[in-house]
Amino acid sequence: MKLSKRTKSISGIIAIAVGAIIAAYGVQAFIVPSGLSGGGVGGIALLLYYTLKLPIGLMTFLLNIPLFILGWREINKHFVFKTIWGLVIYSIFLDLFKGIQPVAINDIFLGALYGGVFSGISSSLVFRFGGSLGGTDIVSKVIQRRYGVPMGTSALAINSVIIMISWAMLGSKVALYTLVTLFVYGRVLDLIQSGVPSKSITIISDQSEALVDRIMEDLGRGATFLSGRGAYSNESKNVIICVVSLPELGRLKQAVREVDPQAFMIVTNAGEVLGRGFVKNE
Repeated sequence: MKLSKRTKSISGIIAIAVGAIIAAYGVQAFIVPSGLSGGGVGGIALLLYYTLKLPIGLMTFLLNIPLFILGWREINKHFVFKTIWGLVIYSIFLDLFKGIQPVAINDIFLGALYGGVFSGISSSLVFRFGGSLGGTDIVSKVIQRRYGVPMGTSALAINSVIIMISWAMLGSKVALYTLVTLFVYGRVLDLIQSGVPSKSITIISDQSEALVDRIMEDLGRGATFLSGRGAYSNESKNVIICVVSLPELGRLKQAVREVDPQAFMIVTNAGEVLGRGFVKNE
């Protein structure tokens, strides 16, 4: 059953709020008790908290105001509205959660690890519904639109500067463990955004028809034939393309070995798979 546009909009607003709350919880429960910094505006707000005891949530919001003014003229208005909504919730709960520490974190590595996990989960939820929590996301989008620089490149450059400032103000240990947080954040975000871990398989076989029948019978997966021609033999061949989930890969290899031990098979990572049997389309 398809949801109405209004229902989807309300669901998105709620999801962004939930993501913002999770992000705020992760910062106050793991990042702050471990004395870690961060990237973007959040990293600057943390530095101001550690050095001047200024509220993290309030400073996060205030530091983003100039960025919103910049983004209003350069970026899609819906994105800016959703980002403002997410940032307001994030900033409020950052200060509401001050002092919360459900588990005593006496290991800076655990703080970095769990801080990165919570950040990755929260950001994936916010991004999924077309929002962000402000900061370098806005700057990176503007730079991309004006100069064609990829968002990841500009965000990395900005975060690198902030990490260097953290190094100078808080010491090398904090800066290095902050990099662990950012790395874990990126990996968790990629994992969730990519959906089901999958493999793209390319098979060249003289038994292509029998092999596809076996794949559909044993794995319940479809496949596609592409027309190919051997460069050495100059003979026409069917090239099989199919996508399987990670747990199915072993069964596919076994099926290929049994049907055609001489088959040539290439296994590559499928960054994202949409469609029947994997992730539902919008």
